[in-house]
Order: sequence, then structure tokens, then C-alpha cells
Amino acid sequence: MPFTDVVIPVEWASEPLAPAEFTGSGATTAPLTWAQQVLWRSISRFGSNHRFLNLRRTVGVSARTATDVPTALRAVGALVGRHAALRTRLPLVDGEPRQEAAAAGVLPVLLCPGVGDGAEAARAAADRLADVAFDHAAEWPLRVALVTVDDRVRQVVLVFSHTTVDAHAAEVVMRDLRLLLLRGRLPTPPGPQSTDVARLQHGPDRRRSDRAAAYWLREYRRLPPEPWEQTGPGLDPPARRGVLVSSAIDTAARMVAARHRVSASAVLLAAYHAVAARQSGRTLVGLFPMAHNRFRTEYANAVANLGQVGFCVVDLTGRPDFTEVLSRVWIASLNGLRHAYYHSASLRGTFEEQGIDFDSMFGPHYYFNDVRLSVGGGPTPPVATPADLRAAMAASTFSWTEGLEQTAWHMLAHVVDEPGGVGITLTADTRHIAMDAVQTHLREMEELVVAAAHTDVPWPWSPPVTDAPSATDAPAEAGVVTVVADGEEIVSAPFAGGRAANAPLTWGQRAMWRSLDEFDSPAGYRALRLPRQLPVPARAELTVARAVTAIGALVSRHESLRTRFRRRDDELHQEAAAAGELPVLVHPVEQPEADPYGRKAAAGLTARLGTPRFDHVAEWPLRAALVTVDGRVRQVVVVFSHATVDFHASDLVLRDLRALLAGARLTAPGLQSLALAGRERDVEQRRSQRAVAYWVRQFAGLPPSLSEAVGPAPEPRYRRGSLVSPAVHHAVRLIAARNRTSTANAILAATAARLTGDSGQRACGIVVMANNRYQPGHAQAIGTLNQIGLCRLDLSGRPGFTELLSRTGRAALDAYRHAYYDPAVWERTFTDLGHDHPTFLAPYCYLNDARLLREVDPPPTGPDEATLRALVPEGHFRWLAELEQFPWRCRLQVLDADDAVELVVTADTRYFPAQRVEPFLRGIESLLVEAAHRDMPWPWSVPAGGHAGAPITARPARRRM
Repeated sequence: MPFTDVVIPVEWASEPLAPAEFTGSGATTAPLTWAQQVLWRSISRFGSNHRFLNLRRTVGVSARTATDVPTALRAVGALVGRHAALRTRLPLVDGEPRQEAAAAGVLPVLLCPGVGDGAEAARAAADRLADVAFDHAAEWPLRVALVTVDDRVRQVVLVFSHTTVDAHAAEVVMRDLRLLLLRGRLPTPPGPQSTDVARLQHGPDRRRSDRAAAYWLREYRRLPPEPWEQTGPGLDPPARRGVLVSSAIDTAARMVAARHRVSASAVLLAAYHAVAARQSGRTLVGLFPMAHNRFRTEYANAVANLGQVGFCVVDLTGRPDFTEVLSRVWIASLNGLRHAYYHSASLRGTFEEQGIDFDSMFGPHYYFNDVRLSVGGGPTPPVATPADLRAAMAASTFSWTEGLEQTAWHMLAHVVDEPGGVGITLTADTRHIAMDAVQTHLREMEELVVAAAHTDVPWPWSPPVTDAPSATDAPAEAGVVTVVADGEEIVSAPFAGGRAANAPLTWGQRAMWRSLDEFDSPAGYRALRLPRQLPVPARAELTVARAVTAIGALVSRHESLRTRFRRRDDELHQEAAAAGELPVLVHPVEQPEADPYGRKAAAGLTARLGTPRFDHVAEWPLRAALVTVDGRVRQVVVVFSHATVDFHASDLVLRDLRALLAGARLTAPGLQSLALAGRERDVEQRRSQRAVAYWVRQFAGLPPSLSEAVGPAPEPRYRRGSLVSPAVHHAVRLIAARNRTSTANAILAATAARLTGDSGQRACGIVVMANNRYQPGHAQAIGTLNQIGLCRLDLSGRPGFTELLSRTGRAALDAYRHAYYDPAVWERTFTDLGHDHPTFLAPYCYLNDARLLREVDPPPTGPDEATLRALVPEGHFRWLAELEQFPWRCRLQVLDADDAVELVVTADTRYFPAQRVEPFLRGIESLLVEAAHRDMPWPWSVPAGGHAGAPITARPARRRM
């Protein structure tokens, strides 16, 4: 077997492979080079990051050469034999990695069929080879694939480990491969190899390293201690990368470079730094450009990793124009690149001896790496008019690429060659920089360089780009008024003083966003917004100006109310604005005698504000309106998006608004949505794991209540029926007081009884909604915390209703305790178990008790039995607007009503027929009324004429079909 002693990644070990045998100048060992030491430490700390660090290259082979596979294999073998770096591995010796170059061996080469010129197959092969981390101790640092078309090699794919070669070395190797494919041999000797460089660095080059360390420390002491404060929990992964591909900035940078006699790379570096400085407001900042360290003649053709980070300080005081900025950056960066050749451990020690944390010192500054081979202005500078450059800008593209888990800097820029232009990748740590700032930064860089191609650009170097999204929203001028119609006005409520930050969606938001996608009909969407009204007494003498100020203060106080959704890199996340304005509609009552308290107008405004679907990308999650009577505010109408706040949070916000309108001082607010997301990604992970495990245990063998269709789907299919019952309101309070439980548990037990009383099931599963406010710090949180839980009720032994109530209390508590979890993990777990996660819960009833005041300890007294029975006929059933679609087969909502409880059933009539809806609700009501004063035996049903002592009668329902 040709690969007996060769390590081949399992991902392609069973595919067609051919051996490329090589023989070199001899075996040798050496320590790691300085650049290898830095990479090795990075891999140890942050993981391989191989998709980012592995170097992909492709050499096209002309069809005219008729290169067959054996010829290509001989060229690859000669290439590896020529360059010891390509046959060097990094085994651990006494716990430390060392370089070991082999004298001979075999390189496995993947054989891939292609069509045409083989380019598409080559791209796929390069991705496959690069997407697997190298085993540096056992595997060769080069992977090769040959793409054949009609038995001739058309593409040679090379993937290098960055631990052994850098981008310049990769180009040297590709040049040699082209010559070997054409000539079969190379008479000239190769340049220094990785082991050669290591021997120099650990010998005579140490003095150069000492000078570099002294320079770094001297320059670093010039910087003010200005840490880049964390603004939020960030996203997952936290470092997000956006790519601008632009021919305009490439052409313009070369024109600027030619005019000022600098490199095109220096122009991009200056623009990168200028935009960053303008956004941060800092004038003295560190730059960390990557140096290829090939200034020395003997290193020009070295095949090794020589790249190291340089450091310089740029001073932008005095508001210099861009020409002066370019000059300062050029001089400073050259100085930094001259001192970018050092022993990393010695450099670290120099700083740590002074009490400086070496690992955190980079964060507040800017990293820049131009990996293009040619970064000068070129022998002949390009010529383009301003109109040409503007036209080219219109063709520039922006996209997101794969993010990173860890970076040493909060902001990094990489420049690569792209067909017809350059690609600039900006990486931002979203714990410190809003994700939207990435595209803004790149577009402003392009704008600045294009402007500088034909004229000098004064400080602050370029205006903001109008068509790119901004990282923050500027606060509006207070009191700006726009007249709408019929005397109505829109007044701006400015808010400011917060932070611009982003975070993933909270677990509750993810579940709610899924609901937003499911509710396409207006009737369904109404359940996903929270309208509230706040009456204002006449004695308050509340002016519009005071009310608008209070609303602005409310939004400033609660970050969740100034948080919008962003879809970036095909992922949804939330982003808080530091400042902005909320439009407030002001509606005067034209005939005060007809509506003296503004209630009718408030009801109309509630419908107006609540009907349009929220645009969560462009719109704040709060709409507000004021109703004035005789020039004074009498009603405040607010509508919240349920994707940002839940019922409990909306009540907390309304409490704060009352206090602000009254001029009261408030204590610190509770946790906001971004902070909740940060906790969920960190300290709440173990709780999530326990919750998902509970779900798996409880769901196993749980019989569904609505598994079989009762007939074809009628039209309309999804019907909603409502019962407003004063009797239920009083009955559940009496039951809860007598049994020392909650009114919510009483309704849950009655629902289970009505679902299963006639079936003889030994267990009943009900999906419940949990508000998740029992967690530490959640009681005052402003966010969407509610998630569904699974309540498994034990019905064995035919218990009476009192016993069923006791079992319900324990089961409900268990369900609520395990209703706080990562929905992505939950979905993945049940999918792995063979369930379709969007539909597998549909056969179970879903109960959502959305009352704001669920009494846990209600008063022990209430109406006597006769009075309670007399309330039953006052219950009123009606049909509500149907839905176009709905994911559940039966949902029961419990809502507040005036001295009553409203029970609303939404039924998929294919499984839960419309004629069953009212009897189901009436049955819950009857059972609760009976259980208010006595135990009810299994099967918990009330005789048709009521109990023997007092028959129950109900007023015939008035149906609105």
C-alpha cells in the first residue's frame, strides 16, 4: 500500500488517491519560527480556525500541454522534494512543538473529475481540502488535488497549512509548480526553508528582536489608557465579517498612491484608520499592520511563514486633511513594519515585566493585513475620471462571510485580490461594535479613497454615506411637529443616552418570531401585538409637551423599546440604538361633550395603531398616541410588539410611564432584552439542558388528545369561539382558596378533565405558556421571556377533581420550571428523535393563561353556591373572526374581562369540530362551578340537568357566524 505510513483525513480517505513520491535534501529539525510560535499559541487559545487560515490556491493547466496524471504527480513530488517546508511536520517533543523535515515520503493526491476547464471542480476540491483542520504533528502541511478532464490534468489544487507557509511563500511554490509542469525540473536552488529561518531567528537575529521589543514598549507608552468598553453581549459567533468587493477603491487607491509616492496598501490603511478614528473620536490610536518581513534580500524567495504583526502609533491631532493623514500613516507604518521581526515570547515578557497585560492590549486598536502580492501603485498609474470612479462604485458589492469565535482585536481589516478589483474584509467584535457599522465603515472607506483620487479631502475626511445603514440613529429635535389630517399631529419624542449594541434574539424572541412567520392573516397577527390604554385624570393637567417628554424618557430608560431586528448574514439578531426618536400621534377630541374622557377616541386609536403589522427592521417596537380633550392629555395609547415585550413586561412599562407622567423618580430598570440574550448564551445554558432533558422524558409515550381527523377540512377551517364568564371568575377563586392552589391551576385541571373525561386516558398532555418570571432577575425584566412548557398530568386511578387539582399543581410547577430553554437545541433534539418539530405538538391542547393578575392566594370568601349558579346564565358565548391558518388543533386562551374570565378556543375544525367548541367551554364552566363547593368524582362530568340539588341552566348563545 503506498499510503501505509501516511495520515489521510477521513473525509476523503476512501476516495480515489494517487501517490506523489518525493525525495529531498535530507532530514532536519529546528525550533518553530517566530511566526509559527504566534500561530501555535493562537491555535492553542482559540482553536484551529482552519477555514480562515488554510491557504487555498489553484494552478490552471493548459489543455495544449496534454498533461497526464503521472506527469502531474512527478511535478508535485519534485515540488515537495525541492521545498523542505512542504515536508515539515510539527510533532510535540517534551511537550513543545518542533519542526521535523522528512528526507523522503509520499504525498497523497486526491483525483477529481471535472468538466470544461475544471475550474468548478477545482473550487469544490479546494473547499473540501481546506475545510478540514490539519493534523500538524502527523500530516504533511500541503494537500493537493488534481482535476482531470478527458484523462488530462486541467487544474492543480493546493491547500497549505498557514503554520508552515505564508501568502508570499505560497506564491513562490505556485511559481515553481508551473515551471515543473512545463519543464520537469528546476536548475536554480530553492530559497531558505522554514527550518533555515528558525535557526537564524534563534541565533544571530535575536538582537534585532530585542530592538523591536524596545520600540514596541516605547510607542505603546504614548497611547492613552482608553479601553474599548463592551456595549453588549454581542452575537454568536461574536466576530462578524463583511466583505466589500470594489474596483473603484482599487483604482482610486492606485491613483492616490502614484500622486503621493506611497503604496496603494498605505492608502487603504490610511482610509481604514481615518474612518475608524472619525467614528471613535480618538486622535491617538495604535495601528497593527501585518508585515511579510521579506525586506531582507535572502528572504525574498523564502518558503516559510515569516509574517508577523507590526505596531505603530498614529497621531491625528490638529484636524489634518487626508493628504496629511496619508503622510502620517505612511511614516508611522514604515516604522512599525521595520520593527515587526521579533521573538514573540520575549516581546510578551517585555510588556509583562511592566505590568501590561499583553493579551488585552491589542483590543482597542486596529489591525490591518494586506495579503496582496503587489501593493504598490504600479509602474503606470491608472487613469479614471470622477464619473468613472462613481460608476464603478455603483457596481461594488457587499456581503457577509463566516464569522469568528475569537479575535485579539475588536476591529480587523484584510485586503485580498479580486477579479477586476480588491476585496476588503472588515471583522468587528459585536460585543464592542454594532454589526451594522461594518458595511458603513467599508462604504465610507470607499467614498473617502474615491474622493481623494482627484482632490484633497479635508477633515473629517468624508461625509457619511447616505445610502448605507448607520450604526446608530441620531436623536431628533424635541417637539418637531408634522400635521397629519383633521387636526392630528405627529410629535417626535427624542431619546438618547443609551448604548448602540447588538445581541442574538432571546429564546422567547426566537419562538415569537416563528409565530410571526406563521401568522400571515390580520386576525392571527392581532394576537401578536399588545395594545394598552392609560387614562389620565383631568386634575393632572397633563400637556402634550410633558407627555412627549415622558414617553421619550421611557424609551431612554428601557433599551428593549429602542431595539430593532436585523437580518445579517442570513441570521436574525437584535440591535439597540443609542439615540433616536419615537413618533407620537396626537389626536384632539373635536367634540368634548360627546367624549369627555377621550375613551372613544382612545379605542379608535388602539385599533388604528394595532392593525398594521410591525416592521421590526425599520420600526421601533412601540407605537404611541395621545388623546387630548380641551388641550390636555386624557388618554395615552401604546401598542407593543409581542416580539420584543411580553404581557408582564408591558405592564411594567405602563407602570413606569405612569410614574414618569407624574414626575416621580424611578429606581434602576430591570434586565433588558440584550442583557437577557447575553445571560441565555452563558449562565443559563445548564438550565436549558435540564429543560430539554425534561421534555424528552415527559413526552415519551404521552397519548395525544386530538390525533385523529373527524372529517374533511371545512371552510373556514380555523374557528375561534369566546365565552365571557363571571361564574368562572368567582369559581376559580373559591377553588384556589379551598385547595391552596392558583386559579391558573384550577383552569388547567378543568381543561384536562374536559379533554379526557370520556376517554379513559391514563395521562393527559397539555402545552402551557410560561412567563419565566421566577428566574433570578426576571421579575422586572423588559423583554419576551414566555416560552411553552409541557405539562403531563397523571390520570391513573380515576382521581376525583380535588386529587386531580393536586396532581395538576405538581405537574404545572414541573412544566413551568422546565419551560426556559434554547429553542434551537430543543428543535434539534426532537428532530434527532424522529419528530417533525413544527408539528409534533399539534395533537395536544395548548393553554395560554394570559391574564395579568393570576391570583395565587385569592380571598377565601366568595359567592355562595346559589349565587354562583345564578351567574352561569350571564356567561356569553360568541364567535370571533376566524384565522386563515393556525399551527395548533386546539388552543385555549384565558383572558382578563370585567369581573369575569374570558375563555377563547381556537379550533382546527378538522380535528376539533365547530359544534364542539361551545359545549367544551360550557363544560369547563360547569365543572368549575360544581367544584367550587364540593369534590367532583371521575369522570368529572356534570349531569345534563345539573347536580341533584340545583339544576344548571344557561342562556342560549347568540352566535355570530
